[in-house]
Amino acid sequence: RQLPVQRGLALTRDDLLRRAVIMALMCQGRLEFESVAASYLVDVPSYFAAEFERLAHLEGQGLVVLEPQAIQVTPLGWYFVRAVAMVFDRYLQADASRERFSKII
Repeated sequence: RQLPVQRGLALTRDDLLRRAVIMALMCQGRLEFESVAASYLVDVPSYFAAEFERLAHLEGQGLVVLEPQAIQVTPLGWYFVRAVAMVFDRYLQADASRERFSKII
């Protein structure tokens, strides 16, 4: 037998950063780069360059607005906020070929 703390998953710094980004988008509908930069000492646009490329597609669909210092979920985007947040889920992106049981629509 193992104690529960021995079986748990250790979160990396990247996991914690991504969790903060996803929570901000899903709870407030807005991600302010300055607050993330202050907490995690990263330049958000540089750190998430690949994610910003995918967000540009969502911006074209009217789901988000990419501002110079923030990401804003639009009123239409609130209906699809999970899709916006999924862009930042590293594990989901790495395992994109696996079948999903939870669909957005």
